[in-house]
Amino acid sequence: MNYFDFTIAASTFLIFFALAVMFSTNYFSNLSSLTRITEFRSASEDFYKLFFEDKGVPYNWNKNYLIGPVKIGLAEDLYITRMLIRENAGLNRANEPVKVHIIFDEKCLNKSWNNTIRMYDENWNELNIEISNTTNCSNIQYLNQADVSWEVNISKNQIGKYWVYYFPDENVTAKIYSSLSYYTTSWIPNNRDNWTDNNTWSGNWSRYGGESGIVTNDTINKTRGNSSINITGTFNASSIFGLRFNPPNNITNVSNGWYMDSWIFIDNNLNLSYMRIVLNDNYETIYTQISSNLPNNTWYHFEKELSNTTQNGWSNWNNFNASNGIDFIEIYLSNSSSNLNKTLKIDGLHFKKKPLEVKAFPEENILAVSLSKFDALQNISYDETKKSVGENYKFRLEIGNKTYGGDFNKSANVGCCEYPKIIENKNGTISKDLVRTCVWK
Repeated sequence: MNYFDFTIAASTFLIFFALAVMFSTNYFSNLSSLTRITEFRSASEDFYKLFFEDKGVPYNWNKNYLIGPVKIGLAEDLYITRMLIRENAGLNRANEPVKVHIIFDEKCLNKSWNNTIRMYDENWNELNIEISNTTNCSNIQYLNQADVSWEVNISKNQIGKYWVYYFPDENVTAKIYSSLSYYTTSWIPNNRDNWTDNNTWSGNWSRYGGESGIVTNDTINKTRGNSSINITGTFNASSIFGLRFNPPNNITNVSNGWYMDSWIFIDNNLNLSYMRIVLNDNYETIYTQISSNLPNNTWYHFEKELSNTTQNGWSNWNNFNASNGIDFIEIYLSNSSSNLNKTLKIDGLHFKKKPLEVKAFPEENILAVSLSKFDALQNISYDETKKSVGENYKFRLEIGNKTYGGDFNKSANVGCCEYPKIIENKNGTISKDLVRTCVWK
């Protein structure tokens, strides 16, 4: 090898050696950076669980954050009742009201602050609802149970899914809902309440049987609308007392297979033998009788198909045909004691096509992220929070566009994790958003 060849070989070696050193340095440098990022990502998962999957100690630390919590957690209980609506009559339903009785807090453990009740459909649209017939816990703003009504739009033979959410945030103020229209072509009258509301009842209702009693409207004790139909009086010698609805024209457009629906109130069922509901189609009178579990100072929901099948229990049915037009309706009580005084009320009397099938599932409990707690966290300094965590990391918390914590250089080594979570908003609404933690040193 001559001197020139040696020079070329040495230069080539040095170039390759330098490249090897450079690549090795970059590799080990990147490996170190990768190791740190892996560490930070693991720490971000721990921080995520610490803040977003724990309620903190005490669990309601945000009510008095000036004292300082032992442990900060942003999670809060969220309770869910899922419901399934099935259209099983081959009908397209528009604005059809549905009412479901929900037990929110059977043991009154203060789970359901009454201002937090919200309902959503499967597309995450908040629905207009009506809450009625409520029973409260000893703390009267916590619900024990109530009826929840809303309007359903569903195509024939389809299934709809709905969720009712509630939680124990006492800072949520009342939501003002607009009144439900109760206007649907599946019912007659199509708003459910014309026959028992105070602007139309006069002259159509009268006392049936009884020695005394004047028909009035009750604007206080009612299930919906302006009023219920009310009578208070004494039974007659034949031991019956009740109400008769006899409109000036027959009720038309109702057919066999439809349902009669009404709410019935009795102030006291003592010494009552039975309650009887009577229909006349202009030619034939049928009736059904209820002798057990009569309402006792509460509202009773009567719903029965106009059918002569044995299970439907209409007596005296021979050729009854609702299509002839319903001439009159009677709802009366029979007693087993003389000189008995009772109060009877009727509300929401109507006829309807086959009802939607409703199934309510058992209550579920999950942990959601509370924006009330997140806002309370803003009143605690970042340094104090880092001390309470007890880890030698800097961090940043993000809920949508809301943030808390330090700022990091985007070019720095940072580990982050994010997951979608259900959020309890301060106004009582429920939403979904990405929740994120980032950790660095």
